Amino acid sequence: MKFILLMLMSFSLIANEDPWEEMNRSTFEFNQTLDENIFEPVAKSYKENAPKPMQNRVSDFSSNVGDIGTLGNEIAQLEILNSANTLGRVLINSTIGLFGLFDVASDIGLEKTKEDFGQTLAVWGTPEGPYVVLPVLGPSSVRGATGVAVDGMQKVSQTKHLTSAQKIGINITQAVDTRVKLLPATDLLKKADDPYITTRSAYLQSSKYNVYNGDLPDDDEF
Repeated sequence: MKFILLMLMSFSLIANEDPWEEMNRSTFEFNQTLDENIFEPVAKSYKENAPKPMQNRVSDFSSNVGDIGTLGNEIAQLEILNSANTLGRVLINSTIGLFGLFDVASDIGLEKTKEDFGQTLAVWGTPEGPYVVLPVLGPSSVRGATGVAVDGMQKVSQTKHLTSAQKIGINITQAVDTRVKLLPATDLLKKADDPYITTRSAYLQSSKYNVYNGDLPDDDEF
């Protein structure tokens, strides 16, 4: 972990820049082609043809799985109130909500929050580093990509008791649900003069907003 933090600190002078734009654009085009031919059609078909109650159950289940990862990161960030809230969500939705198929917690006032390890690194003082486009996964940064890797390892650890089929099912469920939620953004992106620049700007702004939980300062070092 110390090595990762030191590596990320070395990028502090070029945070939020795009020194790898040529490579990033190539990866972006690859992702766009993959999405247009596979992910977007699947998401649209699912949204148009799957019964709405089924879509709601899938979305709630995916949300509950995400809450488990959020809980660990809120604890790491010493967000006491939010971690207590998320723990309550996980316990209630995993029991009364039938393993997360129903979001009972939201109905009783326990609002959903979202934290990942990239945000945890930011809270620990790690600079964002250069912008990078990951194959399949899309826009990120050095800090964000590190967070994705760590969150992925944590997820593997959390699901090690499940069968391979169950793990694949959970991953597909989350992927389809996420892609459906991104359909409105896809329509807007297609109208952009330069989709790459639009995506990069949206990611960097969203990353900053999420790090500060919406309470942006006038000046920051992230």
